Amino acid sequence: MAGLATISAILHRLPSLPLNLKWPNDILLNDKKIAGILCEYIPGTGVIIGIGINLNQTGFPKEIEDKATSLKLETGNTVNRIDLVISLLENLGKEYEEFLQEKRTDLIKRWTDKTDMFGKITTIHQKGKFLTGTAIGLDTEGRLILKTSDGKKHTLSSGELLANQLENPQ
Repeated sequence: MAGLATISAILHRLPSLPLNLKWPNDILLNDKKIAGILCEYIPGTGVIIGIGINLNQTGFPKEIEDKATSLKLETGNTVNRIDLVISLLENLGKEYEEFLQEKRTDLIKRWTDKTDMFGKITTIHQKGKFLTGTAIGLDTEGRLILKTSDGKKHTLSSGELLANQLENPQ
């Protein structure tokens, strides 16, 4: 939900950018991280969402310059932070309304349409363990379904995606 809202806010200002969602919480532009989202569920309270978008950076430290980018680096233009925040809040409101109306199937479909990870061999690091398999989709809760070489399907609600490659590269 927050990833879709963030992509919508960016595309509202810069509609031609090839943005891509990376499960569970990143947004990529030209295979580099442009935004990250952290969500924490607080029982009895709700969910706290933190969204970081690289807007106007003109460079990154050497150790991440091949992994990170900004809207300014990609477009050459300075992005108005206030306009983007307003658009982001509006889009978060729309996505939350859909969530409350239990339109999860539509949310999952729109999320799926904004990623290229499915059908690829993926390695996930979760709780000190590594799991490799083919990313086959998301369930109705937004959890990643990973099919391992033994045919088992694993449903993951969190983890770090480490590798993503075509299942049968030619």
